[in-house]
Amino acid sequence: MPSFNPRIFTNPDRLKQISPERLKTFLSRWNTYFKGRGLDLAAAPVDELPLEDIAAILMNPDENVPDEMVDALYYVHETASHESMEELLEQAEAAGIAIDAEHEPTAADVSVQIWLANPMLLQRQHAETVAFKRSNFMYFAGSRPAKAKKALPDIPPEMATAIQNRMDDWFEKKRRGRNSRIFVFPRDEKVWILVRHGSPMRREGKHEDEGEGSHAFYRPQQHDVMIYDSATDEMGVNASTKGERELYLKTFGELLFGSDAYFDLAERYTLAPLLEHGPEALVHDDIDGIAGVRLVEFGRRWPGKVSELEIRKSEDLFKAFGDNWQKRLNGGQYTHATFRFAFEGSKRERSVTIRPANIARYERQEDEHLIEAWLRARGFWRVPSEADEDADFEVLEDA
Repeated sequence: MPSFNPRIFTNPDRLKQISPERLKTFLSRWNTYFKGRGLDLAAAPVDELPLEDIAAILMNPDENVPDEMVDALYYVHETASHESMEELLEQAEAAGIAIDAEHEPTAADVSVQIWLANPMLLQRQHAETVAFKRSNFMYFAGSRPAKAKKALPDIPPEMATAIQNRMDDWFEKKRRGRNSRIFVFPRDEKVWILVRHGSPMRREGKHEDEGEGSHAFYRPQQHDVMIYDSATDEMGVNASTKGERELYLKTFGELLFGSDAYFDLAERYTLAPLLEHGPEALVHDDIDGIAGVRLVEFGRRWPGKVSELEIRKSEDLFKAFGDNWQKRLNGGQYTHATFRFAFEGSKRERSVTIRPANIARYERQEDEHLIEAWLRARGFWRVPSEADEDADFEVLEDA
């Protein structure tokens, strides 16, 4: 159950976004709760709905608030706020839901009508919005044989249930509850997978209408997102803890690809030395066999309502930035960096691209031992710490 958000329907202006007749139909299924709070919706005339009284009750839920109503308010508000009218109408038409055409509906009107006809459709639409808005991912390499055919994994309902059951055992052990759910969104060569699950229980102080203090005890809801790229056999993971990342990689590796070791779990690469040391991060005199290193490309995502991917390229980025390198590199979430290496005894430079957490693409595998030695010496190859061994240590915030 999503944690109740007091901002969902807290004032008459927001309630007015829904037609009075539809609002009464929507809320009347919980009239027993409203009557217990002193308001009989069934007896209220449509043209004189007590919007301020409704808002006051929704703004101050008590311990008897129906879970289903909390879900309905949450998903109607979220989809009406973040989805365009066109997207909502397309979803309704595809599902065979007739939208009232007698009056010009608002996005909130359409969301309510979809919820009344098919609540799961609105939940799926919300899940898709969350999945495609995420931008901060750690990438993990799969182990597909070089000559194997590229294919997007199929996740039918029975497979989704098996995945959910497997993950529920872990979530329950970690005090996150059961009844997780996955939503799958394939697009071209990639598939987005959203995992909706609970967080540890939370206890907070609560102010009662009478002025007395009380407390609320509830389980917040969390969304994690994965992207599998069938072209590169990589899994991108956006999750809050190392333990959750390992759970997803092992579970999807085993049930989709036949092995819980299909994805390399090591979080070995970081691009932090570029920001911390600038040009000094590229020194190479201590590595015999390497004659030169240049930073020629990096990518980063900028957060926002619509995330932005920025790519910078140059024959030598640090020369291009000069003394201004710190300002030019500051900000954003780094996605990858490409280096050009010159080797002793060779006229041809070769490229290496690093993509955290464990993707390294070499132009020639024979160079691997020298480049790995350089990555370790400069700090791009992380040395595991005690914190890394904590499978449930929070290291990445949701985007």
